[in-house]
Amino acid sequence: MTVHGGDVWEQGVPVSEILDFSANINPRGLPVAARERLIRDAADSRLLSFYPDPSARALRSAISQYIDCPPESIVIGPGAESLLAPIFRHLGCKRALIPVPAFSEYRRVCAQENVEFVPFPLRRSDGFRMNVHEYVESIGACDLALVNNPHNPTGALLTASILEASVSVIVDEAFIDYAAGESVVREAAARRGLIVVRSLTKFFGCPALRVGYAVAHPDTVRGIREWLPTWPVTQLALDALGEAVLDKEYARVSLKENEAERGWLSERLSQLGLEVFPSAANYLFIELGAQMLSSSELRARLIAGHKILIRNCDSYEGLECGRYIRVAVRSWPDNERLVEALRHEGIGMD
Repeated sequence: MTVHGGDVWEQGVPVSEILDFSANINPRGLPVAARERLIRDAADSRLLSFYPDPSARALRSAISQYIDCPPESIVIGPGAESLLAPIFRHLGCKRALIPVPAFSEYRRVCAQENVEFVPFPLRRSDGFRMNVHEYVESIGACDLALVNNPHNPTGALLTASILEASVSVIVDEAFIDYAAGESVVREAAARRGLIVVRSLTKFFGCPALRVGYAVAHPDTVRGIREWLPTWPVTQLALDALGEAVLDKEYARVSLKENEAERGWLSERLSQLGLEVFPSAANYLFIELGAQMLSSSELRARLIAGHKILIRNCDSYEGLECGRYIRVAVRSWPDNERLVEALRHEGIGMD
């Protein structure tokens, strides 16, 4: 079973022909200035002969401006997911309380690091929204709280601050760019025991470059850095993303377009009889009706008949098998094509 979105390589369709709704990537792609920087640097044989800056000074400085946190509170890694194991090792935690459904890498990293994965089930009756008060009360013998905000796969925002927890807290903010006002990066930069993990390549449309970062107290950052490779990210990626995060107009337009398209797509999907959960991110979590195709059948039909790839959520722990999918919010022509393909496959027809 595919356990992540973006698996475009083994679908029996040329990658260039697939319309990918399974990965939640900004459809605008890498900002123009960043793209031009990447092309220019890749063509410079002299630059390619140097090792990357192990401290990622330029990128940390750019992120510092982007999130209004000091550079010494930022550590760069090869994708947000790749920072979890170094963080676990630094914290030395033994039991982690994690809401489910959840990003599958949490359980995998726990297994790799010999950390007990303690599930905190989210209820369908609550729309899979987490009650932070109940969560904090359930921590018990756990020494780590790990949450994501907005939640993946539902896109729900936390309704209250997780900062009241008395244990170490990791907040995965991979999609927080779409709801930046709910970020706790400033608290993380100043408070021991709170670590924020964020992606750069989802919002800036370039997951192939694999760059993420964590924000924490400077002492914690130094501890995490000890568990990372000396050169965790290529210089090409460092410099391209350094350009991207400084492009304020790109960010402004991306947020505006996502808000409009998310509303349009949510309404159209609801009109087809699908249960669409409220989302603050660039994706929608959807429950299929009892008489509809199963999630795996629908995914297979959309690939074979329309070259459209959606996320079958069967691999998410705590969800009824066959009943849930997730789709990215893309541009209007792409979103319209998805709606028409669903209609063609009988979704919305009595």
